[in-house]
Amino acid sequence: MAEDIPVVPKAGSLLLNSGNIVNWNRLKRKPSQSPTISECIGTTFQAFINGSDKNELQYLTDLNCVHQKYKETVPKADRGDFKLTVKIFLCSLLPTDVLQEAVDKVLSELDVSFIETVIVAFPEVDNEELTLEVVQPYWKALETLVYRETVISLGLADFDKKLLEQLYEWAEVKPMVNQVNLESCCVMPKELVEFAKEKDIQLLTHNDPREKDGEGWDPLWVLRYSVLVKCRGIVKSKGYLLKAERDVRKRK
Repeated sequence: MAEDIPVVPKAGSLLLNSGNIVNWNRLKRKPSQSPTISECIGTTFQAFINGSDKNELQYLTDLNCVHQKYKETVPKADRGDFKLTVKIFLCSLLPTDVLQEAVDKVLSELDVSFIETVIVAFPEVDNEELTLEVVQPYWKALETLVYRETVISLGLADFDKKLLEQLYEWAEVKPMVNQVNLESCCVMPKELVEFAKEKDIQLLTHNDPREKDGEGWDPLWVLRYSVLVKCRGIVKSKGYLLKAERDVRKRK
C-alpha cells in the first residue's frame, strides 16, 4: 500500500482565520449551537486545502488559511454602531510581542483601527499558580496598546481575588473585566464579587476550554473576536484567528 503524501510537508508556520461563524450557524445548525474552536480550525484548514493547488501546497513554508466564504470586515460607515471584543488565549508564556501580533492581525482582518475591549487568558504553567511577576510584562504590553489608542479597555480571565487585587494596585491601566470559568466555580466567590464591585470591575462567566497542541503544530495564540450591535445587543459576527508553528525537521 502506498504511503500517504503529506499535504503541506514544508509548512512551518500557520495563520488561520475562520471568518464569521455566525453564518456557519445559520446554514448548518440550530441557532443555539455554536461550533467549537476545534471545529472552526479543522473546517477552515480543510476549506483552504480544498481550494488550493495541491502541487503548490507541497512547497509552501508559511500557510495563511482564510475561510474566504465567510470572511467579513466591519463596515467603516457603521463602526460606531458596533462594539468589538477580543479574547486572546496565550498557549504558552511566549515573548510579550505576541500580543501586539495578535491585535495587529485582528485589526487587519476586520479592517478596523481600534478594539473596544481586549481580554487575555494566560496558560497553565506546570500546575503552578499564576503570579503578578509573570503577568506584569504582558500587562505592560497591553497598556502600550491603550496608550496608542488601539485598545480602549483591558480585561482578564480566571483571576482570583488575590491576583486581581495585586494587578489592580500595580497597573497604570486598570482591568475593567474579569472572566470566571464556570467549571472552576458554580458561584462567584464572595470576596471576588465584593472587590470587583468596589473597583467597578465587570465579572463575566465563560466556559472556554484550555488550548492544546495537535498534529505536530504548537499553537502560539488563539484569538476570538465578537462584533456586537450596540443598540440591539446581538452578535453580528464572531470568529477565530490562530497562530501556530511546528518544527518541520521533526517530521522527516
